[in-house]
Amino acid sequence: MTLDTLTIVVTAVLILMALITPMLNPFFRRLKKDPVMPTTDLPHLTVLLVSNGDHTALDEHLPIYLTQDYSPGYDVIVVSEKADAESENVLKRYSQNERLYHTFVPESSRYMSKNKLAITLGVKASKSEWIVLTDPRCKPQDSHWLSSLASSLDDETNMLLGYSNYASESLPYHRFERLHTALYILREAQKGKPYRTNCFHVTFRKSEFMSGSGFVEYLKYSIGEYDFLVNKYARPYHTKVVLDESTWLTEDPISNKSWQNRQVYFHEVSKHIEGGIGARFLHGLDQWALHLNYLLILAGFVYGGMTTNWIILGASFLSLVITIILRTMIGKRALKEYHVDLPSWKIIPYEWSMLRHSIQTRLRYEYADKNDFIAHKV
Repeated sequence: MTLDTLTIVVTAVLILMALITPMLNPFFRRLKKDPVMPTTDLPHLTVLLVSNGDHTALDEHLPIYLTQDYSPGYDVIVVSEKADAESENVLKRYSQNERLYHTFVPESSRYMSKNKLAITLGVKASKSEWIVLTDPRCKPQDSHWLSSLASSLDDETNMLLGYSNYASESLPYHRFERLHTALYILREAQKGKPYRTNCFHVTFRKSEFMSGSGFVEYLKYSIGEYDFLVNKYARPYHTKVVLDESTWLTEDPISNKSWQNRQVYFHEVSKHIEGGIGARFLHGLDQWALHLNYLLILAGFVYGGMTTNWIILGASFLSLVITIILRTMIGKRALKEYHVDLPSWKIIPYEWSMLRHSIQTRLRYEYADKNDFIAHKV
């Protein structure tokens, strides 16, 4: 068999693509993790929880929030709907705790997002400048969570973005996708361009929220409160990303239908937020590189087989092996770093399936009733 120019070029391209494209990958771009630095100059804090009727999660996780080891002092404000009797019963059992405060969303608030209104009511009720907003379905690692988080607060900071993942009992793909997406978002924030979050973990200043009239321009949208909050109030180069393990939150498992709804809803939210160009560019580049590499390998197998070019066939096989090994190693390292325990063999299929999920989500959004994304017409 003659080693012609075409064979040399095709072989070189296949091997180079197999070596380079695995690095075009959010799992390869490691985020900066600043260690928690103990300090005595910590502010009083308010932990704000908006109950969405999940009284079981509230009952399970509220004690963890109420027993934080945080000497400067803190309050926990829970906002629920007036008609949510189950959550009210849970709160009554903890009513003797001096840190706990409870307020209601008025039943008359029918023409605006109840979650956004609940956050606004909670912020107004807070006695602290710093608000730690999360969801009752999320739980801290331990009683030192709040002190670890607060160590990143200073006069130059106006917002903290934290990391949360689904509990280990969640569907594996949900955990994979949460981390995969978060790495793009948090990297953009670390570069000084915060624009959204996919984690229920935001710490912000009450004074800036109130002076900016809260969610006034977004109240008609029934979704996206965390994205809108970050997009409106996070200031470039004054927003920190806290990634130390002690600051993480763990979210309870959700159904696959609820997870799919979140993905669909974000298509509507994305139409009303600014920024994220860098994250979207990187995501597109990574997806093109991933699929182009596999298509070239497939083309190499087809061409090599049709022309009985054993060198190209061998290069195609070697490229496939290199791709699988590198992408699996890179993915496994990142998943282990963020405690996403998945079998190594699932990494490649999950990477492949992201494009399919993205297309399916887009189609669901296009065929959805757009009135589903607003509280009521205003």
